[in-house]
Amino acid sequence: MSSPDAAYVASLQTRAEAFNRELFDNRLPLAKVRFLPSAAVRQLGSVRANADRSAFDMRIARLLEGPAGDAAVEGSRFNLRDEVLVHELVHVEQFISAPDERPHGRWFRERMRAIGARPRACPTVQLEVQGRWLYRCPAGHEVTRLRRYGQRRVSCRRCDPRAYNPRHRLRLVGQITTEGEAE
Repeated sequence: MSSPDAAYVASLQTRAEAFNRELFDNRLPLAKVRFLPSAAVRQLGSVRANADRSAFDMRIARLLEGPAGDAAVEGSRFNLRDEVLVHELVHVEQFISAPDERPHGRWFRERMRAIGARPRACPTVQLEVQGRWLYRCPAGHEVTRLRRYGQRRVSCRRCDPRAYNPRHRLRLVGQITTEGEAE
């Protein structure tokens, strides 16, 4: 793990330990939780248990490390970074205390409300995520994406929203630099 990732993981562990004391009466087995940074931008957090629920992998999006993580979450006492972390910690608690309950079922929602967090995902928070690849159609419409399309042929949805249309095929312009220009 690189140094920035190690620092991010350490900060997540520190916050999780504080929440374990404050919200969970030290009942969570954090020594058995492996914190992993994630490059995801749509799924901000996830937790997976091994087969016998004795160890857990928790992934928290790296983009929450920056200013996006400080965003307020409507209906919660936590900022976005802490909201996601608490959400995943409640899943760990659920794996142990209520293993037969649905992942976002009644038990989970009631526990989140008791803690002061939103019982559902945060649709009110809009994250500014910039694409890394720039595509353009013959009409001049531009599309930015985090990942390249690869060999797949894709057409402009603004020109023809129904299906692939070779007349409106998107062409790769280039990779976007930090200044916002395509190389």
